Amino acid sequence: MRIINSPLEGCYLLKENVIEDKRGHFLETFNYNFLKEKIKSDLFVQENESFSNKKVIRGMHYQKDPYSQDKIIRVLSGKIWDIVIDLRPNSSSYLNSYGVELSQENGKQLFVPSGFAHGFAVMSDYARVIYKVNKPYMPHLERGISPFDPQFNLSWPFSKQESILSDKDLNWPLFKKDVKE
Repeated sequence: MRIINSPLEGCYLLKENVIEDKRGHFLETFNYNFLKEKIKSDLFVQENESFSNKKVIRGMHYQKDPYSQDKIIRVLSGKIWDIVIDLRPNSSSYLNSYGVELSQENGKQLFVPSGFAHGFAVMSDYARVIYKVNKPYMPHLERGISPFDPQFNLSWPFSKQESILSDKDLNWPLFKKDVKE
């Protein structure tokens, strides 16, 4: 596995080493010791899977402390445009965003540190996405930002009118800097 830096502090692309032969291929998709040594992330305690159709946007989600989550995002089938926003006030990349294509074909995974909002849009007919998290889901600490918040001007692959979102994702508020909950 290789680590590729992103423009945001602490956020990395992970690229698997694929071994191919006449039988097919083999790859290591997760290695606890490698991630603990290279990224300094805690033990991942939960894995989630979503199946979504084309033009679905899921996001921008995060959890508040003490259950803010590190995540590793991986696409099992299809193609997504994955976007993160750094919400850590003391970070050098505070309020900056980063988007990257993740697909079964390119084999990239995205490591998202705690303190980031995360979301993705499905660019293929459908996508199966799994993500590991280092803290359990806590509904009372879940938060979100509107995926179409104008202050971030996120580069989604299709317009708000074309997008398919849950009611919850449609109703996340705009981000307000320095708001304490």
